[in-house]
Amino acid sequence: MRVELFGLGLPEVKPGDDLARMLVDSCEEEAGGIRDGDILVVTSKIISKAHGLLIKVGEVEPKVKALEIAEKTGMDPKMVQVVLDNSDEILFAFPFLKLIEKGLINIERLAQNKERAQNAVRKVPCLLIVRRNGQIYSDAGLDFSNHPEGIASIPPADPDKYAKDLREKIKGITGKEVAVIISDTEGAPFIGSLDLARGASGIEVVSRRFGELDRYGKPKFGGVDHVANELACASALLMGQTSEGIPAVLIRGLKYAKSEEGISSYSLSSKTTRAIIKETIKQTAKIIGIKSILKLILSMII
Repeated sequence: MRVELFGLGLPEVKPGDDLARMLVDSCEEEAGGIRDGDILVVTSKIISKAHGLLIKVGEVEPKVKALEIAEKTGMDPKMVQVVLDNSDEILFAFPFLKLIEKGLINIERLAQNKERAQNAVRKVPCLLIVRRNGQIYSDAGLDFSNHPEGIASIPPADPDKYAKDLREKIKGITGKEVAVIISDTEGAPFIGSLDLARGASGIEVVSRRFGELDRYGKPKFGGVDHVANELACASALLMGQTSEGIPAVLIRGLKYAKSEEGISSYSLSSKTTRAIIKETIKQTAKIIGIKSILKLILSMII
């Protein structure tokens, strides 16, 4: 099997631009055009730009809750308000600056220029991890990078819908059947970042091979690859995170199962997530004892 990845450079995307046409033109230039079975991985940011999902943060008026959170976290209250406006619930706060100050995260291992890194952390000393439309985001996906000063983008509320719309428009232009994945960058536990698939259309998101036989005829405990996430991560190697100017990648040669399901088909509801956590804690307590759990929690807090 041979799989090829083509980085797709685009001109600056503006609200109202025909993103499908721009991608088709770039594929023509970089990969000899689009073929049936190709996969397009597109950053959430250019979807937001094309559809005008942009915010002038300086014009936002923070409310009481945003002011309270900002005071406790050191965050910009206007930014906090935008996060609250685009979230279903806050799950927890990740105190990035405090972890650096305590020596728990070594900023020098993450940055080539320590001074620029410290400036970035001072602007965003804490990350609010939230639930948004069934998915987990840091700061609701609010993104200031590669925007003019004071402008930020917010990811589309229904990435699967945007992926399907883009896929259909590309088919309308080229007559080719492709799959589309919308990707976004998130922090990885505990250091670094990974690109995740936020929306998908035309591809089976998760390979359903749990229990399939291995080479020795035994049923496999596993085989459930999150194909969409793996493709997002592979594409990120070409996209980069700063000034590369490659907001989309064409993937060719991968054999994949076609599907009309999207990422949302695999998202867990808040109720289900809490039930899973509850059952996990109950089972853990049964195995190692409630005292051991309490001891572990206390050791983490103190």
